[in-house]
Amino acid sequence: MKLVLPFTAPPARPQLAANERVVAEAVLGGDTAVLTDRRVVVAGANFEQSLPLTHVALVRVRFEHTVRDIVVGAVSIVIALLLFAIASPVRTFLLNQSAGLETAARQERENGAEGQGLAQGMQRLLGALAAVARAIPVAGWLLLVFAAAKIALGIIGRTIVSLTAGGSDLVFSKRGRDPTLHDFVTEIGRHLPGPARG
Repeated sequence: MKLVLPFTAPPARPQLAANERVVAEAVLGGDTAVLTDRRVVVAGANFEQSLPLTHVALVRVRFEHTVRDIVVGAVSIVIALLLFAIASPVRTFLLNQSAGLETAARQERENGAEGQGLAQGMQRLLGALAAVARAIPVAGWLLLVFAAAKIALGIIGRTIVSLTAGGSDLVFSKRGRDPTLHDFVTEIGRHLPGPARG
């Protein structure tokens, strides 16, 4: 029994000819790869790609850890640590600068200057920046959560299927090590008109 959450859209289905027979299929998140008696077709929400079986020269399936996601996660951790390191000194600096302008701002108020004087304006600006600086640790924590998610996705990796036909390729993948894609490639190999290499 397959659990379907109410807020998830069903996977896209390819348009098949009336006399086209489905041999095997693999669900790729929101996309679907289908092997028919004539072709391999991958359908998504906004696209559909296919290769005739008679043109397929090479079929490969491989698993890889997504190094890019791991690197992005590691860089995000470094940036988050830098944000944690600068948060308190930046806020302290801004508050000290604002306090340093207190004498000049008081003199402007005592002299009854019309509107807001330069010292008063700078004091308010520095106070506002100090308030914003309070959010730096929150940004650091959000960046750490993002980094953890990216590293997890990189470690989980993905299973990639590629079909080569002359000058065109059809490539699709799924998160994690997915044995169903290996089975799908095996079925493609069985239905190729000539010897397949996988």
